[in-house]
Amino acid sequence: MRRAKLALLLIFTMVLAGCLGPDTAQWGGEGIEVDFSIDETEITTNLGASESTYQNLSPIGCEIGEEVVPSKNASAKIKFTGYLSASVLYGSHDPANGARNMDTAVTAAVAIQAMPIGEARSVKDGEGARIDIKEWNVPLMPETRAGTVDLDEIDTDTDSQWYVLGLIPTTENINDGFLALEEWHKPITIHGYLISPTTVNGSAFTIDGKAQTTGYYRSSGSIAHTLTDNCNLNVGSSNRQSVYVLVDKIEIDDRVVSANGNHGDEWKYGDVPFIGRAGFITFFLFVGVGGSIGMFLLSQMIVRQGAKETMKTLLGEEGLAKIKKVATDLRAQKKSGSVTPTERKRQHEREDKAAQRQRAPAKKTSKNDDLGIAGFDLDSALSGGSSDGPTDFGGGSSSVVATQESIKLEKEMSRSEVVNSGGFAPQESWSPPPAKRERSPVSNVVSSEAPPKRKEHFSSVRSDPPVRKAAAKAPVKRRAAKKRKAVSQPEPEPEYEAKPEQFEEEDDFSDFSL
Repeated sequence: MRRAKLALLLIFTMVLAGCLGPDTAQWGGEGIEVDFSIDETEITTNLGASESTYQNLSPIGCEIGEEVVPSKNASAKIKFTGYLSASVLYGSHDPANGARNMDTAVTAAVAIQAMPIGEARSVKDGEGARIDIKEWNVPLMPETRAGTVDLDEIDTDTDSQWYVLGLIPTTENINDGFLALEEWHKPITIHGYLISPTTVNGSAFTIDGKAQTTGYYRSSGSIAHTLTDNCNLNVGSSNRQSVYVLVDKIEIDDRVVSANGNHGDEWKYGDVPFIGRAGFITFFLFVGVGGSIGMFLLSQMIVRQGAKETMKTLLGEEGLAKIKKVATDLRAQKKSGSVTPTERKRQHEREDKAAQRQRAPAKKTSKNDDLGIAGFDLDSALSGGSSDGPTDFGGGSSSVVATQESIKLEKEMSRSEVVNSGGFAPQESWSPPPAKRERSPVSNVVSSEAPPKRKEHFSSVRSDPPVRKAAAKAPVKRRAAKKRKAVSQPEPEPEYEAKPEQFEEEDDFSDFSL
């Protein structure tokens, strides 16, 4: 909720400062451009469906002489004075809504209740005429609804007189200054020129071959345009004047929108009364932003002061003095380069982590080394399967150690093969079951159990290529296996019976004298 209020406040201040708000039609090639002079005027507009150019236009001004009359090439401007009751700004015109011809050159339209400027200034807020706009697509023909005044119903019986003006800017500053018309219910005076229905050379002004009369200067008949002594346009008996105006100056609420923008009381969008636009921005920056920062600092001071009072109540003055002394000592130690216990602990932790990272690769290497068996090359053992018999230590590509038992067993196998070589092919060598050699501790006690059988070394296990050829002769293999088994059975070792140690009767253990 507070954020929403703050956002609304910022938007409101930005609108007051002129940062946000409605925009007028563009000036230049993509919008409207007017080459104005008292003698001749040219209008180029792109606000309609396509670009339109109106040349050789004759402005009608106020000629002051024996009589004040509207005239071509007149230097004085015609005035439209009264109370601004409604307005509309145009960024473009849609022909489908009824705008056509000179309507496409209008960038703003106003409804002004005609009255002297003094009387308009005396109108209090809320007492002026209120107009409810329904649609205002055609600049000179607004559609209104119920209000204090209905512009559609104005006629000769209406008590008030009205100007309905289609405003055409003569300069870029005037075009931008139309934003001032967004502020309704203010006294206003518009200075400008009417447009003659005839061109500079006197011929009728036509568009698409049709003469233009509605909204232009009328010089004859009962509805001819006339001026007052101060160049104000008379509304006439119909109580409503609807015309196009080439605007040269606007006076609204004691501010001025001039053609060149150099008037002393020049109106600027976002102007604030009394202090002005620059004053408001300065006020907002110093008072608004600066005040908020100051309030924040003040609130922090109040909170800290309250915390100090609470500590003084809980700890007492002696406790506060000790705390201040500790803080002072810590600052002094920090300046002198001393390290606090907390920092020292963090430093040790960082050093321990660094040491662990350095030791991590060494651990991996030791694990890989432990996987191997000392004195055994697995790759050489696998690749050296074509050797015919065991070799001595380091004798071949492999570093496998041939034990005495395996050598003895190999010799016995070769003898049995020589004895039984009558028509038999060489057979697969016997593979003793793998077992570990266990060493028993030396003891003087004779056990009655038989000593364990010797277990063969794993290096005696071999694979011989000729075995694959002999594998096809199944009967021969069985007979050879039986013989090999008979031959390879180790001779049983004699069993020793444990006899209890006997002492001679002649030994006399009764005399313990030395």
